[in-house]
Amino acid sequence: MGMTVANLIEYLKTQDQDATVQVVVHENERSYEMQGGSASEQEFDPSVHVEYTDFRTFTTVKPTEPYYNKRYLLLGAMNQ
Repeated sequence: MGMTVANLIEYLKTQDQDATVQVVVHENERSYEMQGGSASEQEFDPSVHVEYTDFRTFTTVKPTEPYYNKRYLLLGAMNQ
């Protein structure tokens, strides 16, 4: 099992409490030369860089699928 929010909180307590938090943001390609897009570091903004997905509410996800009954908290941004 991956890290839970509770585990993350405990881990963050061991870090410099005055450090600025950054996240990685992936941007879609905008031209042929940028196939795959690009990634950059940005200061963490919870209004932009948090995505919560609760697969328990997805009736189309079957018990045999890896996302069944899972919940995920994504920090950062994908495909901006």
